[in-house]
Amino acid sequence: MSSATGLPTETPARALWLGLLTAAGIGSSLFLACVTPFAAIATLAALNLRRLEGVAVVLTVWLATQAIGFGLLGYPRTLNCLAWGLAIGLSGLLGFAAARALSSSQPVRLAVSLPFVASFAVYELGLDVAGAFLGTEAGAFSFAVVKQVFLINLVALLVLQAASGLVRTFGLFGGGPVEPPGLAAASH
Repeated sequence: MSSATGLPTETPARALWLGLLTAAGIGSSLFLACVTPFAAIATLAALNLRRLEGVAVVLTVWLATQAIGFGLLGYPRTLNCLAWGLAIGLSGLLGFAAARALSSSQPVRLAVSLPFVASFAVYELGLDVAGAFLGTEAGAFSFAVVKQVFLINLVALLVLQAASGLVRTFGLFGGGPVEPPGLAAASH
């Protein structure tokens, strides 16, 4: 039995995909700190997972990044910093919703690009709005910074798509090759 996303509903390959996406988000927070690629993760979750699974992945990555930030990276324990953490989580969920809204109605060749751009734009807009209320460093949303964050998200998206392709192509941990995620929903 397959879900609307094209991945079998209960297989080791599906579990591997869930774990890969979650681990990539958590791992990236160790190396990138405040630049976890939430738009890429939200997009891939929207395209490949059922709604509640996708929300769970985004929330799990967000919670883990907060734990890493406050526990390992020494984020200041201030009300403002906590509020920024909430803003990041909410923006990640909004990015997921934006990607999901565009994920099922696009032709296959645009199946990733439009949801990704929407996810990134909504995520950054959420952070920009939060900055208006919480304050931010000068230049935090400059073109150069937003461009760098976009490129980090784009690279993460491409790497995770490639990893997903390997799982599908070789049927790793599953019963043979799996239909490409996101494409089944886009082609119906």
